[in-house]
Amino acid sequence: MRLKQIKKSKRELKRIDWNTVKRVISTLYHNARMKKTLLATACSMGYDKCRLYIDWLEMMELIRKEINDDGFEELILTEKGRALYSKKFNIENFYGKRIHHIEDC
Repeated sequence: MRLKQIKKSKRELKRIDWNTVKRVISTLYHNARMKKTLLATACSMGYDKCRLYIDWLEMMELIRKEINDDGFEELILTEKGRALYSKKFNIENFYGKRIHHIEDC
């Protein structure tokens, strides 16, 4: 009976929200490595939903999990994840030109 309850509670993403993927990838790109709870908070997501995206991103080999010196699991971008950020999510590449900031004027 307990095994059936565990299988039923296993959730999966039904569709991928690319804006959410962008938030997760961009946050990891700018912060290098993060714990799952901090990532969920930084991306304004619930922990359960964030875990679903983490599992999917890991399956797609865009992120990987590593154990830090304190024994906690941290998430980091793989080369593939950094390439995705650089090609698709970086605002300068999105517009194909350098963005001018107020300080530049």
